[in-house]
Amino acid sequence: MTRQSLYLGLIAALLVPAVHAQDVPAAADTGPSANWADTYATSQQDNSGGDAAAAPPRATYKEPALPRPDWVQSLIDDGVNIRASLVDQYAKNTTGGVYQGSHNVGQFYIGADLDLAKMWGWTGSTLHFTVYRDYGLSLNALVTGTYTKQQYIYKNPYTRWHLGLFSYEYKGLDDRLDIQVGRLGSTTYFGHLVVNCQFTSANTCGEPRMLVSETGLSLLPSATWGGNVKYKTTENTYVDMGAFEVNPTIQPSNGLNWGIEHATGYTVPVEFGWVKNDPRAEQYPFELKGGAYVSTAPLTDINLNTRGQPLGIKGGTAATDNHVRDGIYMMGDKVIWRPDPDSPRSFNVFGGWVQQLEQQEIMRQQIYAGFVMTGPFASRPYDTVGLNISEFELTSAERAFLAEERAKLGGSGWNARHQTAADLTYSYHIVKGLELMPSVQYIVHPDNSSIPKTPVLPKNLLVYAIGLRVDIGVLMGFKPAAAND
Repeated sequence: MTRQSLYLGLIAALLVPAVHAQDVPAAADTGPSANWADTYATSQQDNSGGDAAAAPPRATYKEPALPRPDWVQSLIDDGVNIRASLVDQYAKNTTGGVYQGSHNVGQFYIGADLDLAKMWGWTGSTLHFTVYRDYGLSLNALVTGTYTKQQYIYKNPYTRWHLGLFSYEYKGLDDRLDIQVGRLGSTTYFGHLVVNCQFTSANTCGEPRMLVSETGLSLLPSATWGGNVKYKTTENTYVDMGAFEVNPTIQPSNGLNWGIEHATGYTVPVEFGWVKNDPRAEQYPFELKGGAYVSTAPLTDINLNTRGQPLGIKGGTAATDNHVRDGIYMMGDKVIWRPDPDSPRSFNVFGGWVQQLEQQEIMRQQIYAGFVMTGPFASRPYDTVGLNISEFELTSAERAFLAEERAKLGGSGWNARHQTAADLTYSYHIVKGLELMPSVQYIVHPDNSSIPKTPVLPKNLLVYAIGLRVDIGVLMGFKPAAAND
């Protein structure tokens, strides 16, 4: 009854504003991965020409961009948009955590969106595919030991080429209906506030840390079979629902084995949203989103072995836990300062809450809040400075397991039930598609869930990091990729 009440309360809270939503023309993409700042960018006419006649009126401010070559425009006109990106992040832990040290990690991908309407006359149809290459190992996995990641781009410890996204998308009913099926990364569709990805840590990028690690959803490049349906119930509201395979063998593979013989279950998320993020229609754009998820895949027990004994003390093989994973979340962001409607300069506040409804996880709750200021200096209207702060709650079983491992190795003490992680990041836009992102992060009462076999009770930790984001496709003149992980 408690879970049912929480689900019903969440649905009611999100549907009430939807009923009263005004039919203001929405942005071109008001889906789960859209944000008003992105809408502002896409509403600007390209420097390189092309679809000038169909473009909206030119904004006063435009982010400097490299010119679009004729051959790129020819491909776009033929329905081919190339996506390629490189993200590299270096981080150093100077104090606290399990150890002190530094690591570099990154990811390169290349892919394409094929407009089948232009190519073959298939109205509303698009084919997407992306190949990935991850490299390096992260600071949290080898040095700090924390559940939270100090480098958000760390997604796969297996340094090999991997076919991730491979999907067919159909848009119909005047773009109110969006269906995507194939090999999908399920976190692409749920729990997104794009403003949250103006950071170097993974506390909130591209979705809250708990939605990535403890829901049965999967990050790209670890795509699994799935389908997702989004429907705009009004111009400013939507409902999004999907069903995705859970397959633990995907991450270390090359992504070419599409069999389901190793699947262990499935995950079903649903999200409701009320979004007014078109800066041409709203002086202070906002998003409000919330959802729930259920996953049937079995879990590895946190603190019991197959004989029912404490794993941290007795060792052995961890037991299998067949509890159903489920939980709920709510999140939102709103622009509260915007001095010039023709400029991207703004101050955006955001916050959210993720709650597991079972205790078979490392963390049970995440509550977060922060801000992103775009254009902190009038002379640099596309730079951003942001601060996010997350409060995490460890489950009792995880705290017991870590204390047992610590005592077995000669240490003592229990991890605090709550820990607070903060990230202050500045994004310096060199040119459209090229960003440099220095970051300072601090964690109070950090856990050591990534390095449990240590006698050390971690002290507060300080991290310096710097990231480089290179959108190669945009630099070449192709259209920006849709927001994702």
